[in-house]
Amino acid sequence: MQRVGSIWQTIMDNQKEEFPSIKEQGKNLAKFTFEVVKDSVLNIGVTEGEVFASDELKKERMDICKKCEHYSMRQERCKKCGCWLVHKIKFKVSECPIKKW
Repeated sequence: MQRVGSIWQTIMDNQKEEFPSIKEQGKNLAKFTFEVVKDSVLNIGVTEGEVFASDELKKERMDICKKCEHYSMRQERCKKCGCWLVHKIKFKVSECPIKKW
């Protein structure tokens, strides 16, 4: 049983993913939040479609992310900025940290 545990630990160690530091992720989240709020305020009285990305745009962005070397398939996160992509792709003002979209 111990042997299985050590094999499992070796597999998990080999699959560890590197993300930005918590401090860097906090900065990225603050910048993203500011842009979303700014976009929402500037578009007061405008339909939701002007703030949120269309289903087509969300799919296009996620497809690009899934092909990227910085994509974490296990967590559906970007290893470059640390963002949870399912949330990031929803807003038109969102940007890829390496300008792929």
